[in-house]
Amino acid sequence: MSDFALRKAVALDTIARSPTLIQEHEHDGATAQSTFISQQLPPLDANKCPGHPPSKVDVVNSDSYAAARNFGEDAKGKIAVLSLASDEYRAGGWAITLSRTQEEALCYSSTLYHTLCESYYPWPNTGPGSVAGVYSPGVVVHRDDLDHELVEFPHESGKRIVVAVLTVAAPRDPRLTEDGQRFADPSVLEDMRGKIRLVYRMAASNGKEYMVLGAMGCGAYNCPPVLVANEMKNILLEDEFKGWYKKVTFAVYSKGRGNYDIFKEIFLEVVV
Repeated sequence: MSDFALRKAVALDTIARSPTLIQEHEHDGATAQSTFISQQLPPLDANKCPGHPPSKVDVVNSDSYAAARNFGEDAKGKIAVLSLASDEYRAGGWAITLSRTQEEALCYSSTLYHTLCESYYPWPNTGPGSVAGVYSPGVVVHRDDLDHELVEFPHESGKRIVVAVLTVAAPRDPRLTEDGQRFADPSVLEDMRGKIRLVYRMAASNGKEYMVLGAMGCGAYNCPPVLVANEMKNILLEDEFKGWYKKVTFAVYSKGRGNYDIFKEIFLEVVV
């Protein structure tokens, strides 16, 4: 079977079986429900902070769900995974395009697509209303990643996990400075910062203590990776977010040198 034929077959199977998969894992928190968050969330309440001790931020060259599985049994029910999302189309048009970008990769392996309502789309990419996203609290991850041919994990294998998915879109094809390292419009930087804070608040305010993040907008959306990595680091180190997470991992899938190396260097020895 060709790679495209495999992706098509898996996509059709996942769409058809998602209600059953969710039902099978309801006791683990699986649900088809989701919430569209239309504006920035309030700052985290320091009085409710669990006060976790600092831990080193990891950067791995990996699929996001694979990184989530590596958290282990202690993380059960407490994992949030960032989807590097489209704000134009449901899962970036995955059911039609069958592409391999990060959001679409998550859809092959899980019930994520079933939780994304058509009515949510589109929402603004920049400017008013752009700091927004979807919170899917109970997504069943039932298959391995694209590099491992999307092999299904049997129900009894213990390899399936249920995670929350944070669907937030970075600025799309922003105008950059001549050196390509910064946003030409300062307001786009403020939008980006708002989106990053929204991701962190979505996870923590819902009791998710393990986060799998990614290189927001550094693929098809053409955001400058050095800037994005530094912004994600600097905001994560703000006082508001201290003590909320047991472990933070950046899953930056990259063949050869690229975004992975940039994030690896910028987060070297970073502790949150």
